[in-house]
Amino acid sequence: MEFYKRAIRYLARKRSKTAILFLVLFVAETMILCTVTILRASEEAKSSLQEKTKSKVIAEISDKDHLITTEDINAIFNFDGVKDINKMAKSQCCPVGFRLYTGNQDSTKENSQAQVVSYDSLSADGPFAEGQIRLIKGDFPEDKNEIVVNQNLAEMNQWELGDTVLLKNDAGEKINAVISGLYLSGTESKQTKSTLAVYRIENTIYGMPELALKLQRQKGFESASVYVKNPEQLTSIEQQISRKLGKKVELTKSDALYRQMEQPLKQVVRVVKLMLILTIGTAAIVITLLLCMWMRARKKETAVYISLGENKGTIFLQILLEGLLVFFMATVISVLSGNYMAGALKKLLFTENQISSVPLEIGIRVADIGWLAVAGAGILLIAVGISLIPILLANPKDTLSEMEG
Repeated sequence: MEFYKRAIRYLARKRSKTAILFLVLFVAETMILCTVTILRASEEAKSSLQEKTKSKVIAEISDKDHLITTEDINAIFNFDGVKDINKMAKSQCCPVGFRLYTGNQDSTKENSQAQVVSYDSLSADGPFAEGQIRLIKGDFPEDKNEIVVNQNLAEMNQWELGDTVLLKNDAGEKINAVISGLYLSGTESKQTKSTLAVYRIENTIYGMPELALKLQRQKGFESASVYVKNPEQLTSIEQQISRKLGKKVELTKSDALYRQMEQPLKQVVRVVKLMLILTIGTAAIVITLLLCMWMRARKKETAVYISLGENKGTIFLQILLEGLLVFFMATVISVLSGNYMAGALKKLLFTENQISSVPLEIGIRVADIGWLAVAGAGILLIAVGISLIPILLANPKDTLSEMEG
């Protein structure tokens, strides 16, 4: 009879042993599948966190006479690991054909000027991103000549979205800017009358860096937010920026949100890895012991097969196939119940607050099943090999004599 037929008939005949092996494999495989799924999901969640938390190094000038230049920005952008740079530049300008908010009659130049503050992305950094002021109408600038102005200033000058505002720099050059949005801070009325026009909230105009550079006498940027691809590289990039810009900037790392959200992931990964190691180790020991116990009862059977000329390799394949058939059935049930069990394990390992803060998506994938198949087959191969060593090495005649005696 072919070895595979003997394997199937043995499993059908020894139902209690088959059921015990099935339960052991089912529990082990379910735990392996759940832990592997959570580990893979944790790695994906970590990558997602790295993208969403937008960790950055903020470089701010120490001296207004030494600005960050375009050449500096280009050099930093070429650093390995830099994802994006949000530059900030400021400039003062004179209004052409419109009025400014003034609370006093001061005759200084600063009381007749507006201030232009520019970012590559107003929504990523600065007062809009920090919630100090809010866009109430229109959009943030997308073109280099678009601006966002205070609603009070717009009402005083009867401006609407799309209107053109004329600004003039110290050299007398006039620049056209188009209103794309209106903002309010809510603290305009709290300013004192002694505040000069250039420092008043109403007279602050927000735009793109190109606009500020046109208005500047000394070209450059006052700060730059350097966004990194991987928060783990933040310190390395900070050191590179420090070597490049030296003492003319002060550097600040901003990755608190990433560290805060990463911490529960790290803790869970450590626990899950330990669970995976213990599960594989325990499963290997238990299955090996079970097979060793059962093989003692099959010594006569194997001795008879060998005496009849059956190849030892065929006997090994038969017993291995028996284990693999049970393993296959346990795998199918484990996969079918895997999503539910993995979700339950996730809730057990994560608190409710951690679940909401960490984008952990649990779902069994082909790679997880493949990992399970490799791990399970490896455990079975080792267990069958160990349990069969004494039988295959023994002399069949001695075994039969021992059984008859």
